[in-house]
Amino acid sequence: KSNNWSYIVTFKEGNLPTIWEETRELQVYQTENHHHEMIMRPDGNTEERHYRWVTGMDYHGYRLNWLECQETITKNKGSKEVEEAQCTFTHITDLPIGTSNIILTSRTGRLRWKIENEGFNTLKKGGYEMEHKYSRVNYQASKNYYQLMQMAYLINQLMVISIHFQADYLKGKNHQTLKSLWQDLIAAMKWAELDEARLQRMKTEKIQFRYVT
Repeated sequence: KSNNWSYIVTFKEGNLPTIWEETRELQVYQTENHHHEMIMRPDGNTEERHYRWVTGMDYHGYRLNWLECQETITKNKGSKEVEEAQCTFTHITDLPIGTSNIILTSRTGRLRWKIENEGFNTLKKGGYEMEHKYSRVNYQASKNYYQLMQMAYLINQLMVISIHFQADYLKGKNHQTLKSLWQDLIAAMKWAELDEARLQRMKTEKIQFRYVT
């Protein structure tokens, strides 16, 4: 609040018990606060989402709004066989919410899951070793290392989805894994000598990158 930031926070059962209690009580009086969407995907599967929300709650002087999305994904496996997967996503926010923006607000709150699982998780377990502190006496050094790590991760992602990389290294059933490729690259960097003249030539060459969709 002191920075004038708005927020959408994942709200787990058991956190702020008084807010959960107030949410259940106010749902009786805000029965109009619901929305439903059904999406038919090109592969024949369906995504169904039920939204509910409660507005105008007070928590120690802070005005909160509560929203919930119950999602059911039905997978059509052929021959009338279906498989359902259900999830519930709950958030609290200080942003105004209603029918016009409940879908976007819920989707934005769920981006934390995407960042955590496709970003931080890769940096922790994908060879970047992000859990190390790197500098115990200089916070600036830690920030510098993390920023360089993010730049390397960005370059890595762009390289992997390039058509050239996909065709040359990830084609066929028995291709190398990304992990083994990175290990080979690190090994090469440890013993290979850089050709300065070649690097200078590469700086003057124009190269076009195309990416898979």
